[in-house]
Amino acid sequence: MSEFTSRHYDNEEVNRIIRRALKLKNEDTISHQELLDTAMDIGLDPQILETAIEQEQQAIKKEKIWKVWLKRRKMGFYSHLWSYLMVNGALLLINKFTPGPWWFQWSVIGWGIGLAFHFKTTFFPHAKRFQNNRKSGPHKANFMMCNQ
Repeated sequence: MSEFTSRHYDNEEVNRIIRRALKLKNEDTISHQELLDTAMDIGLDPQILETAIEQEQQAIKKEKIWKVWLKRRKMGFYSHLWSYLMVNGALLLINKFTPGPWWFQWSVIGWGIGLAFHFKTTFFPHAKRFQNNRKSGPHKANFMMCNQ
């Protein structure tokens, strides 16, 4: 054991060691008081720990809102894609069975450009866009998250 007394651990190692210890104890959680006691044992001020807990809860909430926002964006894109395929498929059939030149490709190209932009903003979003949407009023993702 003496080889470990002078060793220092980084955050990731501490996280893994504590998770492993909880697993060995057959528990996945510890109480708030146990967390405070552990912090005091290693010399952390309880007020700092309370601040860290509050910040972690806020980060978890933001992450949930982000995930709901992304899910809604993806659902909107898939709905747009489905409409694109159905309408342009119908236009292809109409164009095929009516006399005259081919014209359906213009709707495919025009709508396809819009669909490509929708794809880009859905699957490669910017956090700034998410923040701008949240600032514009009560965010639907936040409402949805609270109702899950």
